[in-house]
Amino acid sequence: MIDVRGRLSEGEVAAVRQLVDEVNAADDVPPLSEHVMLHLPRGGDADVRHLLVRDGSTLQGYAHLDVTDAVAGSSAELAVHPDARGNGIGRALVTSLLNLSPDSRLRLWAHGEHPASARLATSMGFTRSRVLWQMRRPLGDPLPEPVLPAGVQVRTFEVGADEQQWTETNNRAFANHPDQGRWGVEEVLLREAESWFDPKGFFLAFRGEQLVGFHWTKTHGADGHDHPPVGEVYVVGVDPSEQGRGLGPALTLLGLHHLQQQGLDQVLLYVDEANTNAIRVYERLGFTRYATDVCWSRG
Repeated sequence: MIDVRGRLSEGEVAAVRQLVDEVNAADDVPPLSEHVMLHLPRGGDADVRHLLVRDGSTLQGYAHLDVTDAVAGSSAELAVHPDARGNGIGRALVTSLLNLSPDSRLRLWAHGEHPASARLATSMGFTRSRVLWQMRRPLGDPLPEPVLPAGVQVRTFEVGADEQQWTETNNRAFANHPDQGRWGVEEVLLREAESWFDPKGFFLAFRGEQLVGFHWTKTHGADGHDHPPVGEVYVVGVDPSEQGRGLGPALTLLGLHHLQQQGLDQVLLYVDEANTNAIRVYERLGFTRYATDVCWSRG
């Protein structure tokens, strides 16, 4: 029996978090995206659906359905407890997700490209439509020095002052990006409340008074996780007015030097497989492919 909910209760949020932790421990990859996990403490967004599969009081499966994108179609992510796999829970969740999607279209994200996810998706008529690479680089290796374009100055982010201007620049920089280009200030505020947020690792590039680029870094696992901390090139963006002048690579290097100075051993980033120009830039900086997330689409 699948329970479809709007907002989750506090107890249900705790159960989903425990399920995510146990799946992560078994698969060595989080089953749900950062966006879902950031919004989960409030019970989830009001305009999404949560699907819960229980065995008594134990949560065996969970799915998150977002139907707000009328252009690209609904998107979903799911997790099944390792001890409950092979019992048809994943297939039942995907069937319900399809039935709940307004136009029967569905994009299904599989984090880590688990073979069982691929088998389930293809058996239900899904095809690969988008691929995200996770790339990594050791921070112990030497880094080139960043060279900023003439006339560009850099400072770090100021909480309470820069949110609106950053959001506007981010949305221009990622206007054609399906996930990153429609942020509001509330998305920044959610991240400011996270323990990993550090404005000293959030670099803003200005030409005069205009914000023309940024590099927001992040550190994973610094709060008692069972793995060494890992840095992340979280978001690098350049305003369209400044593109083609070398600002993106310079900001990337600026953030990498910052992460290196924190004593971190590794740094990761995510990039769309179709963004071959960016991949070439990252490869020149010493990054190599580490893991893969796949979007499966139907309809």
